[in-house]
Amino acid sequence: MMDIKLILIPIIGAIIGLGTNYLAVKMLFRPRRKIFGIQGVFPKRKNNIAERIGEVSPMILPKSFDKVKKIPYIGEKIIEYFKKGVENRIKSLNDKEIEEAVIKAAGKELSFIVWIGAVIGFLIGCIQVLIMLM
Repeated sequence: MMDIKLILIPIIGAIIGLGTNYLAVKMLFRPRRKIFGIQGVFPKRKNNIAERIGEVSPMILPKSFDKVKKIPYIGEKIIEYFKKGVENRIKSLNDKEIEEAVIKAAGKELSFIVWIGAVIGFLIGCIQVLIMLM
C-alpha cells in the first residue's frame, strides 16, 4: 500500500501544478465581470495595459519608422498620434477580442506555463517522496 502512495504523490503534485497554472492563465481573462470582487487581469486593467502598450508600440516598428521622429515640427506629434491610436484601438476591443489576440500572439507560451506547472508539481512530489523515504 505504501508503494501506491509513493507513486501517487508525484502524480497528484503534477495534477495540482497543472490545475493551478491552468487556472492562473484563465484568470488573466476571466471572470470578465466582477464576481465576489474578483475579475480577470486583462478586463480589470484593460485601460492601463492599453496605455502601456501604446507607449511602447513604436519599439516594435521597423527601424525606418525612427526617421519619422526627425521630421521637423511634426515628427514627435506623429509618433504621439500613433501611440494614442494604438492605445485607443486596444481600449475599443471587447474582453473576448483581447483574449483572442493574446492567445493568438502568446498561446504557445501560455500553454508552456500550464505544462511547466505539471512538471514542477511532479518534481516537488518526487522530492516529497525522497524525504519520506529518509
